[in-house]
Formats: sequence, structure tokens, C-alpha cells
Amino acid sequence: MHAGEELQHAIKIAKQIDYLGGMPGVIPKPVITSNDPVELLKADLQNERVTVGRYRERIRQAEAMGEYALSGTLRAIIVQEQEHEIDLCAALGIDVPLPKNPTSGTNVAAK
Repeated sequence: MHAGEELQHAIKIAKQIDYLGGMPGVIPKPVITSNDPVELLKADLQNERVTVGRYRERIRQAEAMGEYALSGTLRAIIVQEQEHEIDLCAALGIDVPLPKNPTSGTNVAAK
């Protein structure tokens, strides 16, 4: 299920890049392998957390440039990415951590 959503994310982003006159390019990260399913879930969770952080940054950048359609597309995608994070936390039996405040690095609820 997540893989299909990730493909749709890539298509949506590629369309936005094309609309803005760019050319999508991808440098894939190394794939983590393990015989331990828990380790694979943990690696996937870490990747989702990094991805959510990158989407947050891209949303801020798009809005700063006045590209609100792009921002809207990214906002819709980040909702699904956060759902992936929730699903992985549930599978691992852990709580979803609070997001970090991008300016201070502390948890949002800590303020």
C-alpha cells in the first residue's frame, strides 16, 4: 500500500517540477537490507521521518516563492507520509514522536 502511494507522490512532484520548467532527477539512497523484520521496519520509519522533514522544508520554500499550488500538493503528500509514520510506529508498538520545532530542535510540546 505504501509503495503505491510513494509512486503517486513521485508522479505528482514530477508534474510540478515539469510545470515549473525543471527536469525531475533522482539519486536513490542505498537500500537497507536485513533478515530481521523489526530492523527493516525501524529503517523504514527513519526514512519516513527524514522524508517528512524534507517535505516540511520544501513547503516552506514553496510558500516563500509564492508557489501555493506546489505547497498544496506537498501538503497533501505530507499527510500521507505522516500516516505511513503512524502505521510504522503502530507495527513497532511505539508512540509516534512529537515533531521537532525547526528553529530550536526541541519537541513542539516542550514549549
